[in-house]
Amino acid sequence: MLNPIQATANNLDHIRTITNGRMTLQGGVSSAVIMDGPVEKIVEEVRRRMWQLGQDGGYFCSPDQGMPFPKEHIDAVYNAVVEYGSYPLEPCL
Repeated sequence: MLNPIQATANNLDHIRTITNGRMTLQGGVSSAVIMDGPVEKIVEEVRRRMWQLGQDGGYFCSPDQGMPFPKEHIDAVYNAVVEYGSYPLEPCL
């Protein structure tokens, strides 16, 4: 497992390409977006990362860093994963 994958410090498309089918990825959701919000932007970020990194499975959707996030923002991440994280994933362009 490659953990955490930092959204702003890596080329996430390249990481997924070279690890697809060989390694599980965790992280990728920008901690800055989760910290700052708003909820709508957090949901958009979660959907984008799930599509980018999890189309073929092998992805644990989570923040790219552990921080003391506001509870409302943690709930937004959780709810977005529950709502949009079932396979097959819907494209998020």
